[in-house]
Amino acid sequence: MALDTADVKPYAEELHELYIDAMYSAMTYFEAAKSAELWGKVLVFIPALCSSLAGLLIALGQPSRWGALGAVSGAVAATAAFLGSDRKAPSFKDSARQFTVLRHRAKMEEKLACSHSTIGELDAVVRTLRSEYESIVNKTEPTPNRIFKRVQKRINSGVTAYDPKS
Repeated sequence: MALDTADVKPYAEELHELYIDAMYSAMTYFEAAKSAELWGKVLVFIPALCSSLAGLLIALGQPSRWGALGAVSGAVAATAAFLGSDRKAPSFKDSARQFTVLRHRAKMEEKLACSHSTIGELDAVVRTLRSEYESIVNKTEPTPNRIFKRVQKRINSGVTAYDPKS
């Protein structure tokens, strides 16, 4: 027997809130991954380029003081490559994917909330999903606030809205 809509309402609201939380988190972590990948590449490429340019200038007869720039730039590029300047990107992508899966599960459970046999069964589903969300949050590395603000603007502009007519 299906549950009454009035009994299900607080659970459906919690599932919707979980959907929204997971959506913001997923998009924030995807955006953070893109940013980390870019900065990881820039921190290696620009110093390596400067080092190469300094070496070329010296080879073409320019003053030897360009060698200092080449040495420092080479050391920066080597250090960034060794330390894995883009190491955060895979971690951020993994978190984003976990939040995305949870987001879709929350949306599905919200739509199917009335189909559960008992309130206890629905309550267990909601608590399990919320617990999974908290578990992901506890394992993930925080993202910069500027990334969240960028994502918030995108979501508020309607980027996540589905238009079945298009």
